[in-house]
Amino acid sequence: MLGSGQALPGNAIATTDLIAMIHQRFGFARTREAAAIAQRLGIEGRHLCRDFAAPDETPRPGDSNAALAAKAVRAALSDAGLKPHDLAYLIGHTTTPDQPLPANVAVVADQLGYQGPHVELRQACTGFANALMIAFGLIATGSGPIAIVGSETGSLFFDPASLDAEADQIVNMVQMGDGAGAVIVGAFEAGHSSIEAAWFGALGSGRAPGISRQHRQHRFDHDFAAIRAEGHRLFDAGRDAAAAQGFGIEAACHVVPHQVSGRIGMLAAAHFALPPEQVFVQADRIGNTGSAAIWIALDTLRASAAPGEDIVVLGAEASKHMYGGFAYRQNHG
Repeated sequence: MLGSGQALPGNAIATTDLIAMIHQRFGFARTREAAAIAQRLGIEGRHLCRDFAAPDETPRPGDSNAALAAKAVRAALSDAGLKPHDLAYLIGHTTTPDQPLPANVAVVADQLGYQGPHVELRQACTGFANALMIAFGLIATGSGPIAIVGSETGSLFFDPASLDAEADQIVNMVQMGDGAGAVIVGAFEAGHSSIEAAWFGALGSGRAPGISRQHRQHRFDHDFAAIRAEGHRLFDAGRDAAAAQGFGIEAACHVVPHQVSGRIGMLAAAHFALPPEQVFVQADRIGNTGSAAIWIALDTLRASAAPGEDIVVLGAEASKHMYGGFAYRQNHG
């Protein structure tokens, strides 16, 4: 692990202020329901790429998905002491690209002035794990440094004027946050922090997705019953995968669960019988940032982790009931 970085758009907005703004500007009437959902999720604020000046709008200048991704990669490169031309590959993952074609990551590469190879995964909260699988293979063949960036601008994917008629979209409003997180990985070097192991799997073969977005549809659909029923199975699968590679979560200094809500830390601690302070969650402050969530959390933790501390990440994604994760060791101050 050579470096990490993150980018969050604009100033944080409190959930109470967001609900009041949507009520005032678009006549949203189900404010009490929205507040109750937000309280259950434990999400008190987030950063947004849009101003909600109109029902359908583009991001603020400099806060598009690709722009946030480029900012996060620049921050990670700076942390690593590298320049874009030092990269051998650029991997992006997002569910809310600026456009279908050219790929979002192509725009990121253009903004970075990076002219090397790149690839994009259309994957959300476990995109980080699949990206690591690709990076591991490239590095094993002698590749130079690789940038991985997850980015999400989910606030663009619901219509604030239609919320009264679409209760499931209220969850999107009070749960999601926008942002990007990036890491630079390369061949192992003594004295550097390192990703010791990674895993990826799925439990959704032959089953309907828990969250989806159809072609040309500018919204996400949720199967809340399926998500509720399968959440613990995905975490258990991730825990077992970590243990199989020699990284039991009980021994980790920090455990980072899927940042789906501000209360996931309390729930994960109870489920795994861990001390609450061992589980790191920041979704209460920045919301569920989807593809960006794990890299943003890791970047935040790296800034305070002591040399030798281990971090185990347990990611989950409802789209096809996928899980993924990795074990990270902090080796420098």
